[in-house]
Amino acid sequence: MLKIANHCHYHKKLAHEFIQFITEIQLNDELLIRIEDENISLCHAFQKQQSCFTHSFTEPKLHKRAVQKNQLLLRACNNKKKEIKTVIDLTAGWGRDSFILATHGQKITMIEQNPLIFSCLNYLIKVAQHDNIEEVYKRLQVINQNSTEYLSSKVQGFADCLYLDPMFPAHKSSALPSKDLQILQLLTNNLNIDELFELALEKAGFRVVVKRPIHADTLSDRKPDIVYKEKTIRFDVYLSSR
Repeated sequence: MLKIANHCHYHKKLAHEFIQFITEIQLNDELLIRIEDENISLCHAFQKQQSCFTHSFTEPKLHKRAVQKNQLLLRACNNKKKEIKTVIDLTAGWGRDSFILATHGQKITMIEQNPLIFSCLNYLIKVAQHDNIEEVYKRLQVINQNSTEYLSSKVQGFADCLYLDPMFPAHKSSALPSKDLQILQLLTNNLNIDELFELALEKAGFRVVVKRPIHADTLSDRKPDIVYKEKTIRFDVYLSSR
């Protein structure tokens, strides 16, 4: 069951549109969503403990991270000629990686099939666009659609880079994942990621980028053309034949 608490004062019209869209969403678990002027908070009881995740595209911590130029995400989703201008994030989630890419000049389309997550992203983007003149917010858009269906309707090369961040495999540890991931796991089921990946390889203009845990298997028998490794994650890059 979804519970809604509206504390929005300056963006009442946007909040009302948001509420209208999510009111009929049916959930198996009880989830509270608090709507504020610059952020949304989602709260759920995990293992009998209340857990709340707050998200915004204007929070200083996200901006501080986004402006860093040495991130491997940026290298993975571009090339030396800086030819990659459009990126489709096929597994949007909370859109943080998309925001980082948009901060550095790329136009990002986020595809999110879960209606509640889509609505949260859509509200936060509209609020940020309304309150800020920064170009980064104009380079972000979100579409509520199944990614496989979305790609199936597109011609080869329609976007320079296709980005996939599948839900990480369950960890053997009994410790709970981060709050944002807890909520994400509650709301979503992984797409048929193998089918989506194969379709992405057909449609990408320059490359497909897959975010993986550092020791996880690749998505297919095909070896990545480039791999960028961080301490706990890596980016597998598959170049197109274009």
